[in-house]
Amino acid sequence: MRRVLLLMPILLWAGAATAADVWTYFADPAGAFTIAVPATPVTQTAQLPGPNGKKLTQASYIVERGNGALVVVVIDLTPLPDNPRALDDAVGNVKGAAASGLSDTPIAQDGLKGHDIRFKDKDGNQFEDRMFYAGRKIYQVMTVEASGIDAASHAVGQRFLASMHFIKH
Repeated sequence: MRRVLLLMPILLWAGAATAADVWTYFADPAGAFTIAVPATPVTQTAQLPGPNGKKLTQASYIVERGNGALVVVVIDLTPLPDNPRALDDAVGNVKGAAASGLSDTPIAQDGLKGHDIRFKDKDGNQFEDRMFYAGRKIYQVMTVEASGIDAASHAVGQRFLASMHFIKH
């Protein structure tokens, strides 16, 4: 009996480590994408000012972490005339937030061309922001990490970024 009691803390610790690594897939309400998340994202919506007084809807899906956040942002551009430069314009806006370490690498995901933008803000937070344009919407999947983040936490962000898949576009 004593042997069983000694094993219980070890088994409970092993179970806790496994439970902490449970990820599920989140699908946006429009069915445009899925992404793996370690917790249920908090949904936020906002109205953004667009050109000529038009309002743009932004939906954000956020998983807060102690040392950063995992975020997907969808900006609906359908109130505006179609603009083939919409993605480039959005990329320019993101680059404007960079204080240092700016890089912009072309990427492709599920047939969509996009940008992988990495930078640090003025507070030293590290961003990796993958941006795409599809169906008159800007999609951003990004990680925000505090300065000096450990390798395991960085790996969580990379897993999140790699799991984004577009269903329809």
